[in-house]
Amino acid sequence: MAAIALAETPDDLAYVRGNYVPFPARGLPGETDWPGTYLPRATYRTPDGASWFTRDLWRLHDDAGGIAGVRALFERRVIAAARMIDHPIDPATEWDAYVAGLYGACLRDVTPEMIVMKEALVARLDRLLAEPRPDDASWRARLLGDVDMLDGILRPFAACDRVRFGRATSRDRLVTDVRRRFE
Repeated sequence: MAAIALAETPDDLAYVRGNYVPFPARGLPGETDWPGTYLPRATYRTPDGASWFTRDLWRLHDDAGGIAGVRALFERRVIAAARMIDHPIDPATEWDAYVAGLYGACLRDVTPEMIVMKEALVARLDRLLAEPRPDDASWRARLLGDVDMLDGILRPFAACDRVRFGRATSRDRLVTDVRRRFE
């Protein structure tokens, strides 16, 4: 799994401080041990040592009624969402990415349903791009419709994410680049 991104540039620091919250965002007993086990790890770290998390860090905890039910609820919701849109997905793999804090960099709303939707859209776009038909109006409409949907659920990303992931982000590759090529 990719490491926590270090936000150092003025733009990255402004992005992180404007869109994320430092931990702990509550004050429950023992919670400092939870990130990476029951809750996502920090998505970003700043040079002052602060760890930064998505604003919805506690959503799944609250939906589960406490820390003990988080993983089971996550897996049930991933499975239900995957069935609803007929997209195969491994709940254990997605749990690992969730608690690693990776989806905090990608998604505006870090929920099991949005994780499944993102993965399904990425897979569909990859399939469409594997056999491009830019002169086919129906193909272009499907492609750009999926790009619009992905654009709606993805965050802008910080520049340090490209270092963290060692490549272009899903937004770079499947929103910005696709629009540049096919709009």
